[in-house]
Amino acid sequence: MKPNESLLKAHLEGAPFLAGADAGKWGLHGTLETVDLSHPVFWVRGDKRFVPEDRVYLRFDITGYSQEAPTAAPWDAAANCALPVARWPRGDGITVVFNPAWKVDALYAPCDRMAMQGHETWKGMCPQWWWQPTFTIVRYLEFVYACLNPADHEN
Repeated sequence: MKPNESLLKAHLEGAPFLAGADAGKWGLHGTLETVDLSHPVFWVRGDKRFVPEDRVYLRFDITGYSQEAPTAAPWDAAANCALPVARWPRGDGITVVFNPAWKVDALYAPCDRMAMQGHETWKGMCPQWWWQPTFTIVRYLEFVYACLNPADHEN
């Protein structure tokens, strides 16, 4: 299934994405005019305890978007290649999601297309993150942001 690039572009121009970008939580690496929308690269800000460089870049595959969940992997934006495992985010709870022992081309997340396969129990355990066709890329970015910034989500 081909990605719906026009839908993704509309989501990137929408208030939820722009609000997160304005708050410094995430952003598009590049501009809508220059980015390959079938494999866009986003950055997500992270707590320096887990992400020493202050942000992690993720390269997405949006095949089937938004009927199907996207998938993403850590990316070296400067070198334009997969991020070496030694530079992946690390820390309590973080290495469950950023888990190169599982896969190096996807995150172990209930909103990731590759991780959802075989993990249908997650649908009941974390329905707010289990990908639905009505979700936008913002849902995935919110999940990663929440993982990398747990202090922002404590009660």
